[in-house]
Amino acid sequence: MIQKMSCPYIDEDKIVGNVEMELKKGGTFDKLRKQAIEHVKDSKLVHRIENEMLVKVDEIIASSANLTQEEIQRKMKDFMNENAKMRNDINRQIRVEFEKEWVHDELDKEIDEKVNKQLENSI
Repeated sequence: MIQKMSCPYIDEDKIVGNVEMELKKGGTFDKLRKQAIEHVKDSKLVHRIENEMLVKVDEIIASSANLTQEEIQRKMKDFMNENAKMRNDINRQIRVEFEKEWVHDELDKEIDEKVNKQLENSI
């Protein structure tokens, strides 16, 4: 005679919530963000923006002979705050980086491990 094994009810929503919490607590998202930013830092886009900033710094310094260091810093901050295109370009590049396969591979691996652990604990 074959006995049926009873399988306890698996609360998928609870598992999803627990896995998400473990990913956040474990710093998985922070780690992926840091790696993505490192990739973006090495991009042509960021090098172009850095060069534009250096040119602007030179312009501000050349035209600010009588300004204090704080005034020069304020001018630079104002320039960066007013330059929405620069921020948008960098944000777009980071979003593109998150769509790359390495992010999905890393996240899939972590999620699989954590889901398996949750399933083992619920049986």
